[in-house]
Amino acid sequence: IDGEIERAFSDLFKRIMAGDPSLPRIIKVPKEMQATVEEIPVVRHRSTFGVVEITRGCGRGCQFCGPATKVGRSFPLGHIVESAQVNAREGATEIMIATEDMFLYEQLPNFETNLPALEKLFQSIIAVPGIETIQTSHITMAPVVKDPSIIERLTPYVVPYSHVQHRDSTDPNHRAADPIIGLETGSARLFNTYMKGKAYPYKGHQWRDVVLKGMEILNRNNWFPFCTFIIGLPGETNDDVKESLNLLYDLRDAKGTFVPTFFVPLEDTRMQKKASAKMIEMTELQWEFFFTCWKYNVEFWKGNRKSLNAKFSLGAPIYYQKLGKRLFGNVIKYPLARFAGAPERLLRKHLYLDFTGHARNPAGMKPFAGEILPGFTNVREKGLNLIDATQLHQLQSSVASGATSVSGD
Repeated sequence: IDGEIERAFSDLFKRIMAGDPSLPRIIKVPKEMQATVEEIPVVRHRSTFGVVEITRGCGRGCQFCGPATKVGRSFPLGHIVESAQVNAREGATEIMIATEDMFLYEQLPNFETNLPALEKLFQSIIAVPGIETIQTSHITMAPVVKDPSIIERLTPYVVPYSHVQHRDSTDPNHRAADPIIGLETGSARLFNTYMKGKAYPYKGHQWRDVVLKGMEILNRNNWFPFCTFIIGLPGETNDDVKESLNLLYDLRDAKGTFVPTFFVPLEDTRMQKKASAKMIEMTELQWEFFFTCWKYNVEFWKGNRKSLNAKFSLGAPIYYQKLGKRLFGNVIKYPLARFAGAPERLLRKHLYLDFTGHARNPAGMKPFAGEILPGFTNVREKGLNLIDATQLHQLQSSVASGATSVSGD
């Protein structure tokens, strides 16, 4: 079943139980049948990993993402607390907040963060008997830069209640928050093509600065985010990859995890007909980006352990000769060598980035110098394709009077 099921599940399950032969294998629930949050029931039993929804939808308009084309809707606080209580009664000690962007909870017009509502949300979940930790979900970087007090004021309700611990955290128990942030690319061109709303109220050419300033603010408050990038976006050129590598180089002292993913077109997105990225077609620059990310991750989480480095330095050449070269060709050789710990002085003639003489600074990133002025003042400005809270009532009214049938493929 593809889509939100609350308004359709009763009829569909009756037909399934009756063995209706006319039911297609894939059933699509149209957006017109999207339920309001008031129609969505509280869970009856403990959910997997203690997941509790706080919002649905996003509205920032990224072309590769389904929720980004739907207005962000917030669940009532009572609904959220009751869901947390159900989980706690059945043994859950951790609540995992489910949201496309935590900062859109009870959002204000123009994607303004409703900080008092977020503070009350976390206070209410923490107060549920039996709940010991909270796992955050997705956030965006732009609100962090626009108003750093969001992170400063939420930290007492987030970091001490995280199950994640890291030696670099200044928290008394070395705890750190690890929200998910989609950074996607360092290329301003690709950013403006596929995801310009992600940076709102900033513009695409400011994305690099937004990421660097936001990361330093997060790290300073013991937020060590899980950041994703997309390799192989349609039309990606070597120059685009170099811009992403430049951003990655600037993040070399950041505290967090950097996960390179491969572009896959998703249904019901504007890019659903685009071709997937193929690993066998990756360039040496793309492989350099991929393995440099994982080099960062190993160093951040494991440190400079000689035994671990020895395993990689021995295992990587064997992998390259036995399988990697045959699958991906010579383009994987030097990027893989960096991951394995080969001296940078031997790699700088072959790779784009040069880390010669640079060791990761355990003190972290330096504060970003200068102010970043917003490039937009309103979501209705030309060139944007955003759906903010001001459109929520209008959309709900149209949904309530819309179609009430499902279709199949």
